Amino acid sequence: MLHAIAPLECPDDNSPPLLSLYIWDGQRDGVTLPESPVLRRDDAPEAGLGGYAGDSLRAFYQPNAGVLSLLDTGCRRGHWWLRDVATTPYYERAAPFKHILQWWIADRGGALLHSAAVGIDGAGILIAGPSGSGKSSTALACVDAGFAFASDDYVLIDATHPPHAHLAYATAKVVRSSLDRHQHHRRHFRNLGRDDEKPMLFVQDVAPGRVGSPLALKAVVLPFVAHRTTTRLVRIHPAEMLRALAPSSVLLFPLAGDAAFRRMADVCRELPCFRAELADDPVDVATALRGLLANTQAVSARAAE
Repeated sequence: MLHAIAPLECPDDNSPPLLSLYIWDGQRDGVTLPESPVLRRDDAPEAGLGGYAGDSLRAFYQPNAGVLSLLDTGCRRGHWWLRDVATTPYYERAAPFKHILQWWIADRGGALLHSAAVGIDGAGILIAGPSGSGKSSTALACVDAGFAFASDDYVLIDATHPPHAHLAYATAKVVRSSLDRHQHHRRHFRNLGRDDEKPMLFVQDVAPGRVGSPLALKAVVLPFVAHRTTTRLVRIHPAEMLRALAPSSVLLFPLAGDAAFRRMADVCRELPCFRAELADDPVDVATALRGLLANTQAVSARAAE
């Protein structure tokens, strides 16, 4: 369940943790879903999702997935309860305890965004947009071209100015119709035999040594599958980027929407925003983003002089 965060593992230095996270397998551990007014089924919506927020407690229950996420900020402790690890959906394995992580980072002025981030020499580009817009294919094209990988699908943005992107998960998921362009990674996909799931791989298997380093963000890019001969980058207004970034990021994470939205708005205002009208050639896509990164770094350097 933790392969998605394997690149974040570090030696124990005996310092007190900022957050202790406990993972429970209801089937093997024999820990049933706790009875609580927070989780009463008659309080949950018909769709089967129930959330609660108190002074120091947040909880989100997904009965169809068999997942309960709970964060108690008072004692700096999170709990991620799974009805049965063996039957937990693949998207939870791809992004474990994501709701706890969003609540925790939002309390510190950051956000967990529905985006990807790649970069070179510590400078990065945030790749935003709704599902199916080409985020993962763009990120993998850049990884294949030698870029560092900060995250795909979910990216941790801190509270610094300018913002930095941090690895949330080393997972990359692609739409099944785009598998042909990723044939060279075929052996790394974990779930090709399950037609109802997005093919998923862990980028540390593809590019060891280039996963997990923080990136100082220089631009935000909104990809668009345009089937062009060459990729074109068009400067767009921050409001247009926010409209593309915010809905999926906010809706995916209940109980942290206001704080996450404010951080997203800050990022869009602070960084130059571009629409990337993508070519079909992944090498061309990576070349265009490499050029964008070089140009934005040059502009930043001149502004600092």
